[in-house]
Amino acid sequence: MNNFLSCDIQTPVDPRASYEAATQERKSNSPQSKSNRPTLSIGAHTKYWATGRTLKIAINRWDDDLFNTVKNSINQWAPYVNLNFEFVDLSDNDELFEGDIRIDLSPFYNKVAFSRIGTDALTTPANEVTMGLGINSTDENYSAVVIHEFGHALGRLHEHQHPDADIPWDREKVYEALQRNHGMSRATVDATLFPLPRDNSATYAPYDRHSVMHYQVTNDATLGDWEQLQNKHLSEGDIAFARRAYPST
Repeated sequence: MNNFLSCDIQTPVDPRASYEAATQERKSNSPQSKSNRPTLSIGAHTKYWATGRTLKIAINRWDDDLFNTVKNSINQWAPYVNLNFEFVDLSDNDELFEGDIRIDLSPFYNKVAFSRIGTDALTTPANEVTMGLGINSTDENYSAVVIHEFGHALGRLHEHQHPDADIPWDREKVYEALQRNHGMSRATVDATLFPLPRDNSATYAPYDRHSVMHYQVTNDATLGDWEQLQNKHLSEGDIAFARRAYPST
């Protein structure tokens, strides 16, 4: 697990602001009760953008080739969502950044990528980015990381944390390795790696180990013989999600 690449989901500081941004953007983001009426819960709401809208995606242009690599990777989602993508430069000459989604191509290569989840980007101060890609752009998996992070920007969560994920984790070994090699606490590992409890107010698609939103899992992190190589392209499940979350009208 020495080459473990962390994806840091940026949780909202203010859950109420997250809920209000999501439901103002799209009414159906509000959780539904059994009577199909919206509930007052702010914990389980979805964070999808309004269908048919144009998302302005601002990317800082370190060079044209990298800008186009990120743009082309994001566009892997485009055929399957009822959204329009408009790409602009993320300028650092102004106090406020332009763009609904604002992407920093970090020059520090700290092996950390992060993203706000869907409409949580709307709660991010306008002088801050909403996504960071902190890995070397020459890495063979760079495009896959971009596709993964933009999945978060569309409202997706991690697939390896699906409550039905059947990964036979060697938990104590994982805790020890990630604390030693990456300084991650047990609580952080629980929050970002292992399956989360089922939320009865949420609707789940079947677990998809081939999803681009699934972490690579190596044999040394599991019991027995179980591994999942990094998924570099959208799976059939990813495409089904995109079409379901952003249907054509």
